[in-house]
Amino acid sequence: MKEIFLILTFPVLFSVGLLAGFFIGKSTVDTEVKTEYVRGEAVTGSVSPTQFEAVNEDRPDVVYRDTGSVKYVNLPADTAAIIADWETKRTYRLTAFDNEKGKLELFPVIQFNRLSALDYSFTPVIERQMAYRTRVWQPFVSASWSSIGYTGAGGGVFYHNIGFEYQYLKGLRNGDKGHLLGVKWRF
Repeated sequence: MKEIFLILTFPVLFSVGLLAGFFIGKSTVDTEVKTEYVRGEAVTGSVSPTQFEAVNEDRPDVVYRDTGSVKYVNLPADTAAIIADWETKRTYRLTAFDNEKGKLELFPVIQFNRLSALDYSFTPVIERQMAYRTRVWQPFVSASWSSIGYTGAGGGVFYHNIGFEYQYLKGLRNGDKGHLLGVKWRF
């Protein structure tokens, strides 16, 4: 009678423990948020010279020598060099910002003493947050066989990386019965 009671009680207790471990393990999770910054696709373009608006024009203070009705400047002048410099087309490169929002590069073109074109390249940086969920409690079922004639069935639960296990052991040769308690480390 006692053996029938133990034989019927063990599977019921094992099932109840397994279900309790399953629901405890399913309901308790840790969430870890990792943030990474990913460079997006570069956007390039050009601004038309007709869109430029002169905001301010300053003329330099030049000292003139007055000789009556005609004013002269006391500067040596190389007319060919001035015209060549005036016709020269210069393209500059300017990095307006390069930070966590992205990178903006400007390419102004100067010719005939005026801004004749403005090209730009903007590479955005996209913030991507990933949430990783790890279970704190993880139940497991185990079965074992030993070369000295013991078999076992049991289960347990992992808490983070440490596991606690119970097994019911039974000898195959002589019918001995026993219990095994164990600690596991997951790495």
